[in-house]
Amino acid sequence: LLYKPIDRVTRSTLVLHDLLKHTPSDHPDYPLLQDALRISQNFLSSINEDIDPRRTAVTTPKGEVSQQGR
Repeated sequence: LLYKPIDRVTRSTLVLHDLLKHTPSDHPDYPLLQDALRISQNFLSSINEDIDPRRTAVTTPKGEVSQQGR
C-alpha cells in the first residue's frame, strides 16, 4: 500500500498474469481473471498513450556520457 498508485496497478497486473497462468482453464474464476487482466492491461496502455514523450525524455549535458547504457 506504500507504493505509488500506478506501481500498484502495474504490480497487480503482473500478479493477475501469474495467477491466470497457474489457474486451470476449467476453473470457475478463470474467465473473471481474464477480464480483470484485460481491464488492467487496457488501463496501463491508456496511461502509456497519455504520457507526453517530452516529459519522459532523458537528457544529459553536452559532452557528458549517459550512465543509462552502462
